[in-house]
Amino acid sequence: MRKLLLLAAFALFCWNGTAQAAPAERIVSLAPSITEALDAIGLMGSVVAVSEHDDFPPIVRKLPKVGGYATPSIERILSFRPTLVVGESTFHGQTLARLSGMGVRTLSLDLHRSLDQVDTALKTLGRELGRKEEADRAVKKIRSGLESTRRQIRSAHPGGVPSVLVVVWHDPLTVAGRTNYIQDILTRLAIPNAAHRIVFSFPQVDRETVLSLDPDIVVLAQAEKGMATTRETFDTLFRGLPLRAARSGRVVTVRSDSLFHPGPRVLEAARLLARALDRGREGEVIVP
Repeated sequence: MRKLLLLAAFALFCWNGTAQAAPAERIVSLAPSITEALDAIGLMGSVVAVSEHDDFPPIVRKLPKVGGYATPSIERILSFRPTLVVGESTFHGQTLARLSGMGVRTLSLDLHRSLDQVDTALKTLGRELGRKEEADRAVKKIRSGLESTRRQIRSAHPGGVPSVLVVVWHDPLTVAGRTNYIQDILTRLAIPNAAHRIVFSFPQVDRETVLSLDPDIVVLAQAEKGMATTRETFDTLFRGLPLRAARSGRVVTVRSDSLFHPGPRVLEAARLLARALDRGREGEVIVP
């Protein structure tokens, strides 16, 4: 009997004498952070289409696009015959629900608000796609990398880590407040956020509020495409105000999408912020 069972199991595994591999995934990613998470666990080769805003890893520039971040095309998605469509719950809930109703397998992640969500999203993808070990390694790499960067910052600033104000837009003037992804990174690195007392994710502030915060360093966060507050714009906004960072010339531009959307590139964002602490006096543009 045991022999017959083994033979039956083998017959299910084989067809015409050849082992049948599991069907390859055809994944459509609806957000850059999701694409980067898939890449981090070794599944970039299964991604068949992405959003128009995807730019990393470089291979995505050659992949077909399914529409904007908030406006993916259902028809376009279906044209790629996906076995899985992955989106973010806040932005893609309706799209994923419609696809699911059509019989398409979907996965909804929370990945745009905090650093903790990055860990959870990686583990969820790993569990759902048979990449648990790869996901665990990716999470461990992020945690150990942040801790290593924190130690380097503390060693480089024995007299105390300077405070930072991260400006994400200028019209209206918008900064990183207490509850957002950038604040999470600053907290892990033990970098004081000058705006941490403002209980909003990205509050709009006036010149007088920035003067009252009086950061040691101002970081002008620029997206690689689109959003870009320049040093010239900042100087125009704060001309004539006795802002400490402006007086000392410690206003530095950091250009990277890793600052704007949570994902495995958090270590890149952390290292850029660490460089901003060290090179703020030069007023240079820091890029990955």
